[in-house]
Amino acid sequence: MLEFRYLELEDRAWLQPLLMKTSTMGSENAFGTLMIWGGDYRVNVCQRQGEVFLSFGGQPHTYYFPIAYHDLRDTLSVMIADADNKGFDFRMWGMTAEQIALMDQALPDTFVFSIDRSGSDYIYSTQELASLKGRKFEKKRHHLAKFKKTYRYTYEGVTLHNMADCVAIADLWRSDNAAQLGDSVDKEYCALRRASDNFEQLGLLGGLIRVGGKPVAFTFGEEINPDVFLIHFEKALDGYDGLYAAINQEFAAHNLTKYQYVNREEDMGVEGLRKSKLSYHPVLLLEKYSAVVREDIMQ
Repeated sequence: MLEFRYLELEDRAWLQPLLMKTSTMGSENAFGTLMIWGGDYRVNVCQRQGEVFLSFGGQPHTYYFPIAYHDLRDTLSVMIADADNKGFDFRMWGMTAEQIALMDQALPDTFVFSIDRSGSDYIYSTQELASLKGRKFEKKRHHLAKFKKTYRYTYEGVTLHNMADCVAIADLWRSDNAAQLGDSVDKEYCALRRASDNFEQLGLLGGLIRVGGKPVAFTFGEEINPDVFLIHFEKALDGYDGLYAAINQEFAAHNLTKYQYVNREEDMGVEGLRKSKLSYHPVLLLEKYSAVVREDIMQ
C-alpha cells in the first residue's frame, strides 16, 4: 500500500528538479501549483523505492501521472492495487496525450480515458504576448494603446518590499467579487495568500502596475521548466480600461523573454474566461485527460 503524506514547502528542494525533468508543460508540473492549492485540494506525495507518486483529494484520492518510476507497467499496477486495497475506485487525472499513450502501451486495454476540456491548459508564445504583433492582435494593441494614452502608469517587478501592495489589490478584488463568485473567491484568495507569504521560498516571479503611484494590478507565476513559464494569478482593479492587457503585456516583455512559452492555465469551463483566453490566440491547447480502469477488468 502506498503511504501518502501532505506535501510540504521543504519538499521543493528534491521534488522541483524531478518535476522539471518530466519536460511537460502542464500547470500541475510546477511545484508552486501543488503547494499553493494543496490546502484546498489536499495534495499528497509518496516516495517508494526511487519512485514518486502524487495524489489529490482525501479518501478516495485521485492519482497524478507518476513523477518518477522505473517500469511504468509495474508502477501503474501498484497504483491500481493501492486504490483497491484502500477500498475505492482507481482514478487518474491531468495526463497529456503523450502520457495516456504511454499508459496504454504499458497496460493495453486497461484504461478508459476521457478528455477534460475545462482543465486543459492554454499555452502561448511569449514573443507574441510581449510584442502583440500581427493582425490577430490588432484589437489587443488598440486596447493597450488606449490604456497607455489615458493613464500615467509605472511597471515594476514584485519583491518582498512591494508585496503588501499586491495583497492590497487582492483584498479589494476579493471584496468586489465575493457576492458574484462565492466560495471560489475564498479558495483562490487563500491560494494567492499562500503564494504571497512564500513568494521567495517558492521561487515565484511577479509584476506590479501603479497608476499615479497607486497599485492597481499584479501578476505572479513560476518556471515550469527552462522553456515554459506558468502564470498563477493576474489581478487588476476595476475602473481602468485596458489594465489587464497592460499587466499581461508588461510582464511578458519585462520578465519572460527567456522563455519560449507561457502557460496561462485552464478556463475551468467558465465561458467568459474561455473567451478571454482564446482572444490571446494560444499556440497550443494542452489537453488534459482522466483515466479509470475498465469495469470488466475490475470485476
